[in-house]
Amino acid sequence: MRLISLLATAALILPAMAAAKPVDRYVASAGGVKLEISAPRDDIIRVRAGDGALPEDASWAVLPEVRGKRVAMTVADQGSTVELRTAQLIVLLDQKTLAITIKDLSGKTILADAAGTPIRFDNGGFRVRKAMPNDEHFFGLGDKTGPLDRRGGACTFWNTDQFGYSPATDPIYKSVPFVIGLDEAGGTYGLFMDNSWRGFMDLGKSERAAFSFGAEGGGVDYYVMAGANPKDIVQDYAYLTGPAPLTPRWALGFQQSRWSYMTQVEAQGIADRLRADKIPADVLWLDIDYQDRNRPFTVDKKAYPDLPGLVSKLDGMKMKLVVITDLHIANAPNQGYAPYDSGTAADIFMKNPDGTPFVGPVWPGPALFPDFTQTKARTWWGEQYRDFVKMGVAGFWNDMNEPAVFNSPTKTMPIDVVNIIDSPGFATRKTTQAETHNITRLLNSCATFEGVKKLAPDKRPFVMTRASYAGGQRCAATWTGDNTSSWAHLSLSTTQLVSLGLSGFSYAGADIGGFAGNAPSPELLTRWIEVGAFNPIMRDHYQRGNPSRKSGCTAPRRKRSGGAISRNATA
Repeated sequence: MRLISLLATAALILPAMAAAKPVDRYVASAGGVKLEISAPRDDIIRVRAGDGALPEDASWAVLPEVRGKRVAMTVADQGSTVELRTAQLIVLLDQKTLAITIKDLSGKTILADAAGTPIRFDNGGFRVRKAMPNDEHFFGLGDKTGPLDRRGGACTFWNTDQFGYSPATDPIYKSVPFVIGLDEAGGTYGLFMDNSWRGFMDLGKSERAAFSFGAEGGGVDYYVMAGANPKDIVQDYAYLTGPAPLTPRWALGFQQSRWSYMTQVEAQGIADRLRADKIPADVLWLDIDYQDRNRPFTVDKKAYPDLPGLVSKLDGMKMKLVVITDLHIANAPNQGYAPYDSGTAADIFMKNPDGTPFVGPVWPGPALFPDFTQTKARTWWGEQYRDFVKMGVAGFWNDMNEPAVFNSPTKTMPIDVVNIIDSPGFATRKTTQAETHNITRLLNSCATFEGVKKLAPDKRPFVMTRASYAGGQRCAATWTGDNTSSWAHLSLSTTQLVSLGLSGFSYAGADIGGFAGNAPSPELLTRWIEVGAFNPIMRDHYQRGNPSRKSGCTAPRRKRSGGAISRNATA
């Protein structure tokens, strides 16, 4: 009897096995939507879809060697459903609705499309809907305010200069459309939407049983990562977008900054005071006022007559110097401003739709903006660091790179400003800031990183960026921007840094004591220093125009990488 049963079971299984065939991708169409499913690795599924045609197979975030990789999947036609299998996952595709369900090999659902329309294209954009069980929680999303658990909220991905933002402000500086889903039984997955247009994730704010994500333009291109725990998902995401390189050892210590130390004498005095007070500081930062008329890649020789000498003296004190280099180049024809002259000659600045250079006011006044989607612009930018690297400046700070533009209702340039994409992996074409706004900052910091690495190949580059996109962690550390001196922001800083860490940015910090607003009380500053000792980047920073600040501590308790440190009257 057992033999007959086994034979009957085999008779059912063998036809299905015979129908299975290996493919490296599967393409289907329904209702005018074309969809492709592939797997760059056995535990990661990639889904691409477009309104009538698949989108361009290119990415600024995902590593080229990963994006082009496809493991074999077996395909079995089950009537109205197609089953795709990797060595670790099962994907079920409804051929009528294009609804997708991803399961593990035991049959447990990892992620499924929501009931109804799974993908909707409208007005040039799209929305993808996924089922959201009652016990599912969400983490990540990069540089976002609000609670650590994102369930019940919604957010926008559009890099924005938000001075003195509140704990509820959205969006702020970076766009990382990556979320980790975790249920109460321990099931875990990651979802990364690879789309640089203005986008969103709605994690249960609009619908009770579904979450959704989408963008104003471009095509659907997202990855689903499966893992046993959040650590696996973070590693999967690093596999896709790249890990953060090792930071220089000195960058793990306490770092002193202010907007601004107005003269070389003042900056040297800060270093001297830190050493006299036996505060174990490793880095001194210079904000925009060391420059000639706030022009990037210049030095105000009256305020800082011997910057190489300052670098040398700091080195002798075992202290490094980091300087700011914003991405706005002063619009200064016939004034001997080398970055303007060489950038104009190379034709690397962004243009208005009529072909004239876009000019927007920032710190140096009317300014031009490099088009970092052009390879030659990134190469040009990296070369601008030659003199600073030669004099021994150890690190570079890319600020205002959303890009921030003054006197603009949107705080940035118009979305019709033109970019020219000519980078590897992309079709050469014209586009606009509507598509490239969020990734220009990623390209800005990566151009800095690659330029400094080329100029000093025997040293680890240190780059700090305010704005970025997914994958930006492979080029730069970051911080949470212009926070405020408040207990609310002390609490928020921990949530923000954990979310950034879950989203690839392992080297991140918050301005200790708060950047904007009134000076913190001695108790608040003391507590912030104590918490800040455990931040990956421990930097004290404060805006100008307000008095210096003091903590309640007068001496370090222990040597840093951690310790309570006084912010004395010179800070």
